[in-house]
Amino acid sequence: FLDAYDAIRRRSYPAVVERLALAARSLPEPQLQRRLQELCAEVQGGSQPRMTELYAVRSLFSGSPLGLNKLQVSHVRALSQVLFLTPHLPAFFLRRRLRSHVLEIRHLDRAMLRLGLGQLCEEELRAACYLRGLNSTQLSAGECRVWLEQWLRLSSKLQASEASLLANSMVLLSLNYLRAKA
Repeated sequence: FLDAYDAIRRRSYPAVVERLALAARSLPEPQLQRRLQELCAEVQGGSQPRMTELYAVRSLFSGSPLGLNKLQVSHVRALSQVLFLTPHLPAFFLRRRLRSHVLEIRHLDRAMLRLGLGQLCEEELRAACYLRGLNSTQLSAGECRVWLEQWLRLSSKLQASEASLLANSMVLLSLNYLRAKA
């Protein structure tokens, strides 16, 4: 069932990356615009983004046009599908539910950091990865741990106002992960 649900979720991944690339065109700062476009092109080309690339564009995700409250409705709908939330609600409710779920994941990340990944059993590691957008059914426990450590490094550095980057990173860090490992 996890593979089937992940297949449904993954159908929205390309739309998320396309929406990011479209939003990048309207950014006022040319350098950040270019960085985000390169990041999107890299992911669309099958590569795995580096943390430094995500950190370089993080300031874009707290205001317009990439903050959660400023995203295009089609982008919010696609992100909602990544989190298994219904996309068939008015924009206000979609944004509110998406923000609530992303911030809940952020709180879980902080608790996991305090607890330590070493305290998680294999099943808990897999569930944590799956919740954050990665289909962990095809990965070893070690691969799950490595991916989750990377995710937690990103999550721990982001503020609540940058929740949009966390939501988009569910796609950016998961889309090509298995392909990058091969």
